[in-house]
Amino acid sequence: MPRSTPSFTPRRATHRRAGLAALALAAGLAAACSSDDGSEHHPDTTAVAPESGAPVIAIENSTYTTPPAVRPGEEIVVRNGAGPEHSVTSDTEGLFDVHVDGNESATFTAPTTAGGYTFHCAYHPEMHSILIVE
Repeated sequence: MPRSTPSFTPRRATHRRAGLAALALAAGLAAACSSDDGSEHHPDTTAVAPESGAPVIAIENSTYTTPPAVRPGEEIVVRNGAGPEHSVTSDTEGLFDVHVDGNESATFTAPTTAGGYTFHCAYHPEMHSILIVE
């Protein structure tokens, strides 16, 4: 009769602990390397927890997915799912301009006046969307 290997061994437990320690270290380094100068035009590039509750502009396959609407002055998370660097750059110069590397997140503050704000990717001219503030 073939001998079956148990699903959990002391060796696997050691590997699991090592993997968790590596993840914790990577998260700590990512947070330590980020900075925020407090400017609305230079976003915080720290990792943002999915459970933060902030509205998200997601970038996947050179396409934006935006929330239905955001509140004036609300913090918005921009998540670049993968691939090259992208931006969320307001068509109105100086309003907001967020650049995000692949698999990274950044934040910016929504305009304080209600309205529709068109934006684009500074690196990929075919990418356009609109942020609704109400």
